[in-house]
Amino acid sequence: MRITHLWRYPVKSLAGEPLQETQLAAGGIPFDRSFRIVDALDSRKGKPLTARQLPRMLAFKAAASSGAVQAQAPDGTIVAAGEDLARALRAALERPLAVEAAAAGAYPFFDDSDLLVMSASSIRALAVEMDRPVSAARFRPSILLDGDDAIPFAEDTWVGRTFTAGSAEISITQRNVRCAFTNIDPETCVVDPAFLKHIVARHEQCFGVYARVVRPGRIAVGDEWRESSGGLT
Repeated sequence: MRITHLWRYPVKSLAGEPLQETQLAAGGIPFDRSFRIVDALDSRKGKPLTARQLPRMLAFKAAASSGAVQAQAPDGTIVAAGEDLARALRAALERPLAVEAAAAGAYPFFDDSDLLVMSASSIRALAVEMDRPVSAARFRPSILLDGDDAIPFAEDTWVGRTFTAGSAEISITQRNVRCAFTNIDPETCVVDPAFLKHIVARHEQCFGVYARVVRPGRIAVGDEWRESSGGLT
């Protein structure tokens, strides 16, 4: 198999950006989840605010360039991550909130691990099961793999195994237990609870696998994905 797509999500819960190549370091892709949204409602003050509460957050697209993170609002306006983004989100979502940056040198705002890896063959199989198109964007992967040798849901068997791509080495740590985020159509922001119910019923609520970087290096779209022993996956 080979890497067919790479993504990062500089602001947690906003739409992310595709990449052609990236450096991997301890902590994953630079700038990934380097900002998050924090609720300012009295009943939830200081708690993380995600698209699970406000699906329309996904209409904002975050990207990193020249050492800075920006976001594009639905109307095309570009704003810097920080108070400018918070102001735009407050206006669009009609919710008091703040934008928080990860402290310098601190681990980014991940739910679990550095990376999320999955196979396009698994997404195609899920689409057949559900008899509907399924976008990879629902799952917010870091690395998407595909190839003639891709077997649906093979990644479920990778936990505890180590793989190489480009000059990096990546260890698979656990299956990803999915949450209600996957119910949100990333294009329309419409919520369909049947989506997660299917994953619970057919896939033990798991889809994709978490991974951590064990040897920093550069990876790119087109790189071969090999088990560290040298055998093809």
